[in-house]
Amino acid sequence: MRITTVGTLMLFLTLAIADVAQAQARTLTGVWRRISFRDSTAQPLQPRLVPSFVIFSANGYFSQSIMPAGRPKIDKEWKDMSKEELLSLFEDVAAWNGSYVINGTTLTRTTVSNLDPTAEGNKLVQVVRFAGDTLILTWPNPANRSESRFLRVR
Repeated sequence: MRITTVGTLMLFLTLAIADVAQAQARTLTGVWRRISFRDSTAQPLQPRLVPSFVIFSANGYFSQSIMPAGRPKIDKEWKDMSKEELLSLFEDVAAWNGSYVINGTTLTRTTVSNLDPTAEGNKLVQVVRFAGDTLILTWPNPANRSESRFLRVR
């Protein structure tokens, strides 16, 4: 009788944990706009906050882009630009996508493609939490406990 009770309790806990993970994935699903990017002492990590958007799909994929607003328009073809002009086009620009998994409060993103090909295949592990319509992603690395906050786009 006792083994049956323990077995039932284990099944219940397993289903409850799975339900929590599914609920978090549903909560994460959507489009988010970054509103802050700070280090562990709450200091901004960029001189100016560069617009960033992340999209999490319901089936475990994400796409994130960082694109500065107000970049200057250059009326030349790329082949006619100087190295400095080309580099200025991509300053503070990033884009990557891949798959994601949530396990409890841990979000693991695996990069499939990236504007920087050397970052393809990287895993980004973050702690995820929510405060209303704000998504808070924290890097658990003690040496770099930076935090990004995103607001749900409606």
